[in-house]
Amino acid sequence: MIRMPALIALTAILIGCTGERPGETREQAPAQTATHQLQADNVPPNLRHLIPLAERWGIGDDVDRAEFGERATDADRQALVRAIAPHQEAITAWLDSFGTRPLTDEAAAFMYMQLAVEEISE
Repeated sequence: MIRMPALIALTAILIGCTGERPGETREQAPAQTATHQLQADNVPPNLRHLIPLAERWGIGDDVDRAEFGERATDADRQALVRAIAPHQEAITAWLDSFGTRPLTDEAAAFMYMQLAVEEISE
């Protein structure tokens, strides 16, 4: 059984996780991008030039990623697709190399960036 102080604390934590500022609705909240800089040493050398794109487009939250894609300019969306297209197989091979191990933050950002490309291309 959860005691009242614990329930209040849990509720406060969950409310704080919305990513919205006080008085701001979800529609007004900015889309979340990667929360920190990705470490180049954790990315295969042939993919490191894509780190800035992964930092920008590698958004883990499906709703936030979709909103970010919708708010991006056509030129930005097209630039992402063009930059990633020749490297899709290499990115997928890298992600597959993790097997059942958890993805690093860098690998997760690249995976979410791939999802962004799929969503843009739909």
